[in-house]
Amino acid sequence: MLIELASFDKGGLEKVVLDSALAFDRARFDVTIVTPGKVGHLGSVAREAGLRVIGLPANNAIDVYRKTLNDFYIDVSMSHFSNVGYSLFAERQIPNITFIHNVYAFFSTEQARSFAENDRFVDRYVSVSQNATCYAVQNLGVTASKVITVPNGLIISEHEAREQKPVKLTRAELGLAETDYVFANIASYNLHKGHYVMADAMKHLLKQRDDIKILCVGNVVYPPHVEALKLYLVEHGLEKHMLMPGYFSDVEDVHRVADAFLLPSFIEGWSIAMNEAMFYGKPMILTNTGASAEVIEGNDIGILIPNEYGDTTELNSVLLDELAYSPREYGVASKLAQAMNEMASNRETWQSKGAAGRAKIYERFNFSAIVRQYEQIIEDVVRMGRTADRKGK
Repeated sequence: MLIELASFDKGGLEKVVLDSALAFDRARFDVTIVTPGKVGHLGSVAREAGLRVIGLPANNAIDVYRKTLNDFYIDVSMSHFSNVGYSLFAERQIPNITFIHNVYAFFSTEQARSFAENDRFVDRYVSVSQNATCYAVQNLGVTASKVITVPNGLIISEHEAREQKPVKLTRAELGLAETDYVFANIASYNLHKGHYVMADAMKHLLKQRDDIKILCVGNVVYPPHVEALKLYLVEHGLEKHMLMPGYFSDVEDVHRVADAFLLPSFIEGWSIAMNEAMFYGKPMILTNTGASAEVIEGNDIGILIPNEYGDTTELNSVLLDELAYSPREYGVASKLAQAMNEMASNRETWQSKGAAGRAKIYERFNFSAIVRQYEQIIEDVVRMGRTADRKGK
């Protein structure tokens, strides 16, 4: 099996690829990972774990790729947001499985056209959520019959170990009172995550109460956007109610100081941060994008609020950026404030509901079980390819 991704250094998608590759049954799957980009930290981790990792040179990438396919007798390929090898797979009749990791509404017109044209090189898509599937089929020319939707899972053992670590972060260090109701927003400081929506909702809340706080934890994507947001918070007296302390690697500590999880994104595929919040037993408020409607069912473990634009298929890159960067007032802000107030006013009820989210992770979103689904899809695709070869002969 060959896995292609754009780079193999750091990042969420790269980590998902590494985790999957390590979890495949080594007795049945011999994995080669190929990238036209940088082989960095995660690539080194993969090599140390015994996986074959090949970085394609910039000057003759296709020739090296072709030799790799010949040398290792590849039966099937899996591509993650990278398509360098597509024509080579077709040339050698190697079946190709492509992952759809997000609602690709951020695509430019040219990217969308290219994705549609590449459908002919794909034998099976694995999409992370129903929203991502619908968008790809209706907006990106994907053949619906080729798509299987498989959720992202959580490596439960990793977080069970994290829970045993000593506490390293307290509310006092962050300027939070024990009586505050704290929502954790664990996401990159990327305005597509709805930071101005949260600020607008907080303006509504401050007319009623001042004990609700949002703790925004994440890495900086584009510094000027973050600085402008921080200035906006100060100008409107929100900086002590919507805190932005930066990035924390120990996600368990953030959840320990929080009462609930908040992610009012404009766009998602399947949020791993959402899975983590469920594991740590936090009730959630999510906008209806990505997989939120697949995990919050009848307000069982959280509250689902509408997004600002309506149906996911109506979103595009221009509208996405306009909503994320331009408005300072949103139609959904009052609904978000109402949901936040509901949770803060009924702490014990929502604490109990959050615990049900943890049970759902164990029952339905265990990463080990998700990988077994990947393995079955791979074997089915290879079997179909061999059957087609026999018929062709």
